[in-house]
Amino acid sequence: MDKIGYDKDIFAENLLRLMKENHCRQIDIARMLDVSKATVSAYCAGKQMPRMDKIEQLARHFGVSRADLIEENTGPGQREGTGPAACGVSAQGGNSPLLQLYNALNDTGQAELMRYGRYLMAQPEYKAGKPRGEILTIKHYIVPAAAGYASPIEGEDYELIPRPENAPARADFCISISGDSMEPYIHDGELAFVQRDAPLREFEPGVFFVDGDVYCKQWCVDYAGTLHLLSANPEREDANIHIPRDSGRSCICFGKVLLNRSLPRPVYD
Repeated sequence: MDKIGYDKDIFAENLLRLMKENHCRQIDIARMLDVSKATVSAYCAGKQMPRMDKIEQLARHFGVSRADLIEENTGPGQREGTGPAACGVSAQGGNSPLLQLYNALNDTGQAELMRYGRYLMAQPEYKAGKPRGEILTIKHYIVPAAAGYASPIEGEDYELIPRPENAPARADFCISISGDSMEPYIHDGELAFVQRDAPLREFEPGVFFVDGDVYCKQWCVDYAGTLHLLSANPEREDANIHIPRDSGRSCICFGKVLLNRSLPRPVYD
């Protein structure tokens, strides 16, 4: 993807810290990202910002979220509202110890709790014979995406709603879709379920923050490095967004839209 509109110096500071903690050299990062050592040197010097796909590779390599790379590091537990599970889910039973623990944490703490919980669920020695509880609610951000409204993702403009039966287990939040640019796969007024910090491959749908607005689009990058946010609807090419590499425009991906099928590459009439 194209460059992200974050402070290059903050990214450089975070990258250097993670490289030091993990004993990585610039040449190691260059080989992992398939870029030149000079490019990594520019990252470390705060002179260049990687594309979104490279940031995702770095996050997976270091075992952190994208926020740990592109946002100011304020110390453990101090960055609120980020991470893959700023999801506001509640466990069954209003007085349950798990619910009390969850609600006592900020968004970053909730993210870590959910991450560790998912890890434990994958370990046979900790797994119950059958589920003992059920996640009943999910954050629903109120301002819809795709029609160019102010971002709801980073603020408190959400409500907790009963978790729909069709909500994927991996969904961290949901958002209403406005408009027909993602037809016939996501309909006007439909809820889109989103997983934060999920790897996003070309032409997969995501929720993007562009110049102050929120959109649900498919994405790709061309040979010149231009980021294209694309409408799935073949009749809505007019709603596509194109961001040249050096345009200076900001683009942030809030997560992957979870669907029960893969979307084809858009073809317009």
